[in-house]
Amino acid sequence: MKEATPSDQAQDTLAHHLKRAQAAQQQLTEYKELHERQIKALVECLHHLSINCKGQNLELDNRLAKLRTQLADNPDIDSILPELTNLCRALQNQYQLTQREIGTSQQALQSLARRLGQLAELPDQFQRELYFFQQDVQKPVHTLWEFLPQMTRLVGYYESLLKERMASEEPLAITPRHRQLAHELAQLLSEIDFRNESRDMIAAIKAELAGEISAEQLLEAYQQVLTLLMADIAKEKSASQQFLFALNDALGAVREAVAENWNQSLRNFGHQREFHRQLSTHCMEFGDSVRAATELDQLKSLVANELGTIRELLRKRDEEETREFARLKGSMEKMRKELTALASEASGYKDQLIEQQRLNMLDALTQLPNRAALDERLKREYRNVRRYGNDLWVAVADIDHFKGINDSFGHTTGDKTLQVVAMALKNSLRKGEFVARYGGEEFVLLLPDVSAEQVGQILNRTRERIKAIPFKFRNEKLSITISIGAALVTGNETMQETFERADAALYRAKRKGRDRVEIDS
Repeated sequence: MKEATPSDQAQDTLAHHLKRAQAAQQQLTEYKELHERQIKALVECLHHLSINCKGQNLELDNRLAKLRTQLADNPDIDSILPELTNLCRALQNQYQLTQREIGTSQQALQSLARRLGQLAELPDQFQRELYFFQQDVQKPVHTLWEFLPQMTRLVGYYESLLKERMASEEPLAITPRHRQLAHELAQLLSEIDFRNESRDMIAAIKAELAGEISAEQLLEAYQQVLTLLMADIAKEKSASQQFLFALNDALGAVREAVAENWNQSLRNFGHQREFHRQLSTHCMEFGDSVRAATELDQLKSLVANELGTIRELLRKRDEEETREFARLKGSMEKMRKELTALASEASGYKDQLIEQQRLNMLDALTQLPNRAALDERLKREYRNVRRYGNDLWVAVADIDHFKGINDSFGHTTGDKTLQVVAMALKNSLRKGEFVARYGGEEFVLLLPDVSAEQVGQILNRTRERIKAIPFKFRNEKLSITISIGAALVTGNETMQETFERADAALYRAKRKGRDRVEIDS
């Protein structure tokens, strides 16, 4: 047997290492492809997750929008890691906030259940069910959708008790606490913006609450309001789900179309290579035949045959390209329709979202900016104070003797008073100034870039304008006045500290006889 030479051994070793290198290269390529698919799936998951988390709060929405933009511009996981860290922190904060709110709501349900259980002569079966409900409502709840059935269950208890008492003609005695609850419910209804189809019912409930109302009517009013609120929540959830399903279906159709187009492009590339190979082969064979031909007639025959073959190849290629163009056109048209429908639906939801955001920043009764809008504006004005050193006055205005108006003339008149005063405050503003309803009969004004002398003149002019409005209720003239306290943002104090100084100035105005302006000095 012939011994292997050093050269043969070197070649064998080289071949062995080359084979291992090729295997390693193949594994690396497969791993890279797997990694890219996993990263792509992760990016898609993050995108859909960000959409599903939308609507929790403004800060979280902004971070989610930033993440979606980064994913669209550069779907590289390394580039979004810093934003993911911030987003995780925001999600943790939102989860903790949600848990606190759910806990507060559960405590409110427990309180309502205890109050219901304190009513006299409750049936034994009802007391047992209420006892078990109180045990259940103490169990941990982690999501709003777990909490809603508990709310529905308690509403059902109130409704069944109400029906039983009404059937037995055993009226519930009206107490001052009931009147206070009726007033609070009327105030709440004035601050919530219900759907158009519910507004007639809400107006009827408010009218009923403004008069002499029995305990049974009050319970029924609470039940109707809770039912409307839950229906609104369910509609919002259903609409969001429908849009997400439609979005998922449309994206799935687009993804399938893109994948099919890609696969077809690969097939077309293979067909083109085969066509060029055949054409090249025919040309080479034709060249060989031409070089071998010795007679003119033979050469003519060869040329004619070859031209016929080439024409046939070109005809088949043309037919194939025509079919491919038609298929591609159909696929693109289908994709265009899917995207057009999705864009139309998304546009509708965007309009609804913009309108809802606008309504969320408006007080439903007075159409002034609400407390949430005030908080946003205060943050912006405070940044300007810190950055540019501008003056900013915070003024708190309160309608004098408003409770007496409600008690004497009813809540409808009180609502009208709030609307008229709100309009007068709004019309008294100059460019750059701001007014919002803070709650109840209180309003907050922000007056930037005015001096101490000017702020007193502006606020007194506003006070006099409201005092001069000719109010008339039930043919009785009524003078409406307001008291105002104002404070200038100073040093590095917080918004809350400035507001407290303005509020203290307001109460000095109240103590000094009302219908006056007090400036914090």
